[in-house]
Amino acid sequence: MSKGISSLADRLGEIGFERTRRAVAALALSLFLSLYLIIALNAPEGWTGAFLALAGCYLVAFLAVAAEWFWGRWFASGLGWSGLMVAIASLVMVGWSPPLAIYGLLHALILVPLLGKKMAARYDLQEAWRQRYRMDDLGVARLRKTITRSAASLPSLILWALGPKTEAAFLGSVVALALTAFGLRGVIRLRSWGILALGGAGVLVASLGHRDAIAGLLSDSFGTLPKFGGPAFAFLCLVAAVLPFGGPALRFLRRPS
Repeated sequence: MSKGISSLADRLGEIGFERTRRAVAALALSLFLSLYLIIALNAPEGWTGAFLALAGCYLVAFLAVAAEWFWGRWFASGLGWSGLMVAIASLVMVGWSPPLAIYGLLHALILVPLLGKKMAARYDLQEAWRQRYRMDDLGVARLRKTITRSAASLPSLILWALGPKTEAAFLGSVVALALTAFGLRGVIRLRSWGILALGGAGVLVASLGHRDAIAGLLSDSFGTLPKFGGPAFAFLCLVAAVLPFGGPALRFLRRPS
């Protein structure tokens, strides 16, 4: 699958049409923004906050892509990967469902147009931010993986944290969500505490996630909405987000004083 994505990215890099592709990705993001706002207005009791937070998440991605912030492509791609993987896994688990297929297709319209070297040149290869933070190609690649994977954890984490649950579990899950959001902000600003916050969020999700069956909640409330997303998926994304900086952190700690 990774080879297929790489091949597709290379072909898109040759095609160009960066502005058109950016517009397609922004349009798909705006559709989810509108969808989640509408759902929030008519959501069952206890779910309004979750869908408002999802709308806010896609709003940030829309603004970042439209404004061509250096991390915008990574953040939006993380949301695209999250929705696409949830849709595919759910289709495998529950069988063919047109709403799930459309859900996955729309997330593919976020992810695919942002692939390619020419799109990377408009975002993450901008010279201004690289010179400001003194980033080389290896550092950019490491940062890209962390931001993309952290963003991929957000939709599942939001549904788990802000969905109906007991007060004790709600507090812990909200702290995990807050740590992820602040950690992502810290990573974008190249602060070491951002990685620590993401790691702390992962620990909280691992320790609290088993208390709530988010898949069951979604199945009971929304029928065919994705069942794959939840604390387990968010935990895997957070672990993957921290891994690129794990090696450098260990080498720093082992360095002679």
